[in-house]
Amino acid sequence: MSVAGVIFDLDDTLIVEQAQVGWSLRQVAGLLPDHDPGQVERVVLDTARALWRAGPCLALCRELGIASFEGLWATFEDDHPVVNDLRDWARGYRPEVWRAALETLGIEDDDLAAAMADLYIECQRGGHPLVDGAAELVTTLQGQRRIGLLTNGPTDIQRHKFEATGLADFFDAVVISGQVGLGKPDPAVFTYALAQLGTTADTTVMVGDNWGRDVVGARSVGMPAVWLAGGRAQPETLTGVTVVDNVGQIAGLVASWVPTAPTT
Repeated sequence: MSVAGVIFDLDDTLIVEQAQVGWSLRQVAGLLPDHDPGQVERVVLDTARALWRAGPCLALCRELGIASFEGLWATFEDDHPVVNDLRDWARGYRPEVWRAALETLGIEDDDLAAAMADLYIECQRGGHPLVDGAAELVTTLQGQRRIGLLTNGPTDIQRHKFEATGLADFFDAVVISGQVGLGKPDPAVFTYALAQLGTTADTTVMVGDNWGRDVVGARSVGMPAVWLAGGRAQPETLTGVTVVDNVGQIAGLVASWVPTAPTT
């Protein structure tokens, strides 16, 4: 296969995301020593999800791939104008989640709710660990292929997480759904990312952990894809898709990719 470029997803592809959210919430649970940390985590996530889904911007959030737990620490700065209403609404959403979660736990304390909100943001901004093998893969590709990032989420937190990896300088193009107003799996955002990278769909590989957003989205524009299954069963059979369990296994694929020049 001739490969001029590789486009990576960010969350749970290059960096640890879901597990990091859980870790941050368990740190927050330390402010409630009489409660089980696992219970606090579940209550906060359930409360955030319920309020998020009941909010006025759910359709947009689904289009851009913005999750309820991201709304707890995103400021939505530098986002596309389509996100303006979400940014305004989220100012009330954030404190309400913590107050409502505490009420579910039998506590009414606005100061404690504010402290929990602040600690969660501090933990999330403290950095997300790199997925094992991610740094080695990116540094191996650097100079051999053009490298891009295509990630869903608010611009401020996605940029923060990405820059904290120490790998940002290796990338030739970065596309964030909140910034461009388009999200995976919309074919338009893949086409946009390819234009930014200066490569064509048939010579650019999409690497990601989300079957629907990363794999199906990429295949909709003719991009071959590598799915990080992590032990999960493949939902369906698609041509042009390679399945691996982890990022480290992709290094073996790179050796079989024939270099080809980008279009620009």
